[in-house]
Amino acid sequence: MSDVETQAEARPQKRRSRVGRAGKWLFGLLGAALLLIAGALVILNTPIGERFLADRIARQTFPNGLNISIGRIDGNIYGEAVLHDVRLSDPQGVFLTIPRAEIDWNPRGWLNNRLDIDSFVARRATLARLPEFLPSEEEGPILPGFDIAVDELEIDNLMLAPGIAGNEAQRVDLTAQVQVEDRRLFVDGDARLGQSDRLAVLIDAEPDGDNFDIEADVSASAEGAIASLLGLSAPYEARISGDGTWSAWNGYLYAESEGERVAALKLSNREGTFGLLGKIDPSDFLEGIPADALGNDVALSSRVTIDNRAFDGRTIVSGRGIYLDGEGLIDLAENRLGDYDVSARLRDPALFGESLRLENTTATATLNGAFSDLDIAHDLRVGALVSGETRLTGLAQQGTARFDGSTWTLPLSVSVERVSTGNALVDPRLVNGDLRGRLQLAGDRLTGDDLRVAFQGLAANLALRGDLAAGRYQIRGPVRADGLPLENVGRAGGTAMIDFDLLPSGWRLGAELDARVAPVTNDTLANLAGSTIRVRGGIATGSRSALDFRTMRVNAEKLRMQLDGSIAGGTTQLAGTGTHTEYGDFTVEASIADDGPTAELVFARPLTGLEDVRVAIAPTDEGFAIDTRGGSVLGPFDGTLALFAPADGPTRIDVERLTLSDTSVEGSLTLAEGGADGVLNLSGGGLSGTIALAPRGDQQFVDLDVTARNASFGGDTPITVARAEVDAEGLIGGGTTNFSGSANAQGLQYGNIFIARLAAQSEVENGVGSVDARITGQRGVRFAFDLNARFQPERIAVAAQGEFAGRSIEMPRRAVLTAQEGGGWILAPTQISYGDGGAIASGRFGGGDLAVDLKLARMPLSLADVALSDLGLGGTISGTVEYRSPKGALPTGLARVKVDNLTRSGLVLSSKPMDMALVARLDTDRFQARATLDNEDIQRGRIQALITNLPAQGDITQRLRAGRLDGQMRFQGAAESLWRLAAIDAFDLTGPVSIAANATGSLAEPRVRGTVNSDSLRVRSSLSGTDIREVELRGTFAGSLLRLRSFAGTTANGGRVSGSGTVDLEGLGERVEGRFVEIRGPSLDLRAAADNAQLLDANGLSATITGPLRIVSNGLGGIIAGRVRVNRASWKLGTASDDLRLPRISTREVNLPADRRRRVAASRPWRYLIDARADSRIDVDGMGLDSEWGADIILRGTTDDPRIGGTAEVVRGDYTFAGTRFELTRGEIDFDENVPVDPRLDIRAETEANGVNVIVTITGSATQPEVAFNSDPALPEEEILARLLFGGSITSLSATDALQLGAAVASLRGGGGMDPINQLRSAIGLDRLRIVGADAALGRGTGVALGKNIGRRFYVEIITDGRGYSATQLEFRVTSWLSLLASVSTIGRDSVVAEVSRDY
Repeated sequence: MSDVETQAEARPQKRRSRVGRAGKWLFGLLGAALLLIAGALVILNTPIGERFLADRIARQTFPNGLNISIGRIDGNIYGEAVLHDVRLSDPQGVFLTIPRAEIDWNPRGWLNNRLDIDSFVARRATLARLPEFLPSEEEGPILPGFDIAVDELEIDNLMLAPGIAGNEAQRVDLTAQVQVEDRRLFVDGDARLGQSDRLAVLIDAEPDGDNFDIEADVSASAEGAIASLLGLSAPYEARISGDGTWSAWNGYLYAESEGERVAALKLSNREGTFGLLGKIDPSDFLEGIPADALGNDVALSSRVTIDNRAFDGRTIVSGRGIYLDGEGLIDLAENRLGDYDVSARLRDPALFGESLRLENTTATATLNGAFSDLDIAHDLRVGALVSGETRLTGLAQQGTARFDGSTWTLPLSVSVERVSTGNALVDPRLVNGDLRGRLQLAGDRLTGDDLRVAFQGLAANLALRGDLAAGRYQIRGPVRADGLPLENVGRAGGTAMIDFDLLPSGWRLGAELDARVAPVTNDTLANLAGSTIRVRGGIATGSRSALDFRTMRVNAEKLRMQLDGSIAGGTTQLAGTGTHTEYGDFTVEASIADDGPTAELVFARPLTGLEDVRVAIAPTDEGFAIDTRGGSVLGPFDGTLALFAPADGPTRIDVERLTLSDTSVEGSLTLAEGGADGVLNLSGGGLSGTIALAPRGDQQFVDLDVTARNASFGGDTPITVARAEVDAEGLIGGGTTNFSGSANAQGLQYGNIFIARLAAQSEVENGVGSVDARITGQRGVRFAFDLNARFQPERIAVAAQGEFAGRSIEMPRRAVLTAQEGGGWILAPTQISYGDGGAIASGRFGGGDLAVDLKLARMPLSLADVALSDLGLGGTISGTVEYRSPKGALPTGLARVKVDNLTRSGLVLSSKPMDMALVARLDTDRFQARATLDNEDIQRGRIQALITNLPAQGDITQRLRAGRLDGQMRFQGAAESLWRLAAIDAFDLTGPVSIAANATGSLAEPRVRGTVNSDSLRVRSSLSGTDIREVELRGTFAGSLLRLRSFAGTTANGGRVSGSGTVDLEGLGERVEGRFVEIRGPSLDLRAAADNAQLLDANGLSATITGPLRIVSNGLGGIIAGRVRVNRASWKLGTASDDLRLPRISTREVNLPADRRRRVAASRPWRYLIDARADSRIDVDGMGLDSEWGADIILRGTTDDPRIGGTAEVVRGDYTFAGTRFELTRGEIDFDENVPVDPRLDIRAETEANGVNVIVTITGSATQPEVAFNSDPALPEEEILARLLFGGSITSLSATDALQLGAAVASLRGGGGMDPINQLRSAIGLDRLRIVGADAALGRGTGVALGKNIGRRFYVEIITDGRGYSATQLEFRVTSWLSLLASVSTIGRDSVVAEVSRDY
């Protein structure tokens, strides 16, 4: 038992020993830790520890960006220490440096939550700038939660850098004592700023000791540090003083500036409840909206209880423009608000500027929660918001905003009773609208997504982005409108994608519009544009810019338009282009200002017959001025009209000036009820007459009385009217049309179309009437056509018959046109027969649709001469033509035709008949055609073309010219088969030719590739007698150019011509306007070299030349240039054929019949630029002259007015006069190229007659030569002429011989003398009487010729020598260019000749 007990007692002792050991270990570890901490604290107070501490402090950066670096620490860090080179930095860098700071503090105070500093002295510090800290994201109390005690605070010589408190550095010295403890606040400080500013403050508050006192004195000069820091420019004095205890203290605050009160407040304290009552003038301290809101007389009232950093009470601020009342708890210890109620009322509606008025505006809000989790329940009411012409009434916003410490969130619940913009179109929809969405503000970033604005028929869905720091805000999103009624227009709807930016530099607004008006209810607008109108485009504006329109596009069924414009300074500017289905392309420029609208419209082709029409409208004092000009089928027009719209009278239009071609229109029209009233007078340009207008009830009366006498109109195609009278009158309106009139005209010409006579009369009554007309061709063309039409609103029937060239033109039945629903007419199959051929036409037109079916059977092409005289086409055409142009779609067509025996006859030549077959097809996007040519001289003739990618815009010609071309031509055969179709009679091409060409590009800009070859081409000209044979030609096509790489041929005398050049086909057939309308031919640039080539042999003149030649032409005129040597030339004068040719008598035809076509003006002349030289071998023979000359001349001028310069000298020669042969001993002719050809003569010839040496000299000019006779021995001129003419002395002459001799002498001396020959001609009634020389070849002696005109077409002449020879000649003029000549003589030489003459 004792052992057991002993063991039991031993076990507790062992347990106690273990616990003791554990306790020892625990106390040992705790002691070690304390020793370690103590050692660390000891080490920190060593130089190594101080450097370590300074390094750790420098590495630490506070959340707001503050960083403190200490260069060196001396002394005891737990007591007195000296800090060297202290630097304080923000994210921008160092802002404060303290070279030396002395501190004496008690770290044991931290054990009692107290910062205990015995003294802190900073010496020679420098503040370089004001710090800029980052916003702190850490939460914490605004006021510190620990006690602070600073027994001695001294700032010695703190320098404020220039720019902080003025432009100069300022010194600050401060001494202070501070104690901030629980229920204890003591501050006693005195500061000196700069040279004159002083600040002294004493605050002593201790509730437990019932002690409270506040004293303060501030003195700030105008240019001192305090005023500069606050941005003030005036001096200020302020004082706070009072008396009492914590239980009851009363005091005041008074501040003034330059003797004027700035603040006067009563201060009080009742056991921690502080009161404030009085007025202040903050106008010097505020600017902008805050200054306007408070004004210069602000009333303040506040009672707040302060307890443990919690402020609970009520504060009222009443300023000029705003009233604020706030009551509740602001706890700075817990950083929270407790049911803080705020109410505000806007006292000044124009506080935010005159452009934004807020009437009857109030707001209430309750703020509750921690600063990091704050709720703001609010209610904002605005009676009316007025901005410019816009007024929002009944505006309200209710909800609860929240702040979670980083982000403000505001749910939007805005309602508005009505929005008035002054726009009667939109305002009825802007009723009972609302705005829903949510705004968020995180830091400086403001966002708002899905902001929805809704009114009746109007809605918007917007997004907001803002940067408060940068002052940038953006609003984007769509705005929609549906069913918006537009008065007298229709209902509109659409979307606008807006983009609004608010920047520090201003604001800008952009929007992309997409609007639609459907249906259009205005009949005029619907007829002009269509039933639906769509508008798309952009607008942009800004605070410093105008409202700009960007590519505003208007699309409708009939109209497409694009506009750009702006609105600035009350002026609207518009400019754009467009296309109308009926009026074509146009441009518009408009301006709308305070004085009214101005506009200018230019239509390319508004109506058939009009082009480039400009209409300009500008306001005047009483209405508008209208200027217009343009072109028309009748020529250009230009005019000025005045529109007067007085308030107390009817509207009037004065036609001040309106000119159409050479015709003027003047008059005045008054727009009265029922129509226009007035008279328009026509005058000038061959027209005279009136157009009278007058209202008759609800109808418009029109009376037209116009007379034409040689009227002309200068449009693209000239129109002339020799005589015409038009008389018509009628009534229009009231659903009926009544009209009657007649017209008679002669000599109507439209381009090449000529109508000799036209007579027509018409009568319409209530839309039912008839037209009868007769048309006849010019004299010499057997053409007559009668037309009869009967019409009524739904049906038109036309019958016609006539004849041309002896063959009848007939219509077996009437052509019937029937009106179709929706507009337009249907033409029933109608047959027209001419000769052995005919055509059947049918289709429909009008109403936007066009369809034509044409069937041809052996229709003679000569019928074209009815409209185009001298066209000279022969042959017949057969086949079918179909054409379709549906409304709103592209046209299509198909043609299958064959022309048999196609020919064309010119003045001299006619082409050989050939057959042509053509198949052509037009689809919506392509055109294809194929033609073949055939006769016995054509081995191959084929033309084909394919045009693809046809554009969808433009007429058929424009589309074909713009499409992609792929064409081909192959021809091998006689050149005359093609050349003579052009009816160019100046020269002729014959012989074989081969053409192979491929065309690409487009018809507007073709690119042709191919070749032209011939080995035996012949070129002849009947005008010049040129005949070039065996011409070898090699050419290639390049684009529109035919490049003749080489051509060479021989002339009749064995000479040779060779060269190269280009022929440009671009613009071929183009109509060119100038003084006359001309048709452009090919452009030429040919270079040739002649080698002893005879290039001239006509009219007794021939020439063989050597040298270079160049021919250049632009298709209208050209230049013939060269520098040649004349190998041989001859000019034969006075040959028998010349002698027998009937004389050409210059005549002027008067009283030309009105139904005769006037001659077309000759083509443009060519210019000469030729230098020619010949030492000799220029033979001039005939008229008694047998001579050889040499010349050095230049040929200038034109083909109409050639000019020659240079000289010609005789080489040898004889001259026979009256049977006497003279030898040329001197001969010189001088030409002057500056005047028409009239050379100066200097010729001398000598002979011997009857023992007398006779000398003849010819001087003067060619048109006025002076002939003188001299002799040796000297004899009188009468004696010399008697011996030369009659072979004897003057004493042996008869009376008749003597009379004729006297006239000859007088004529040689430059006078008319008695001129017995002409006196005799006049006396016996002859038109011509002349003496003809002897001609041995005809067996004729010197004779006389007597001629007489019989009428205008016949001329008879008889020639006799009185010795057995006689001849009778007869001329009959068939036309102006064709004559028949007949001759009968006693020697048996009888003939009948056709003479053709033409001007070139």
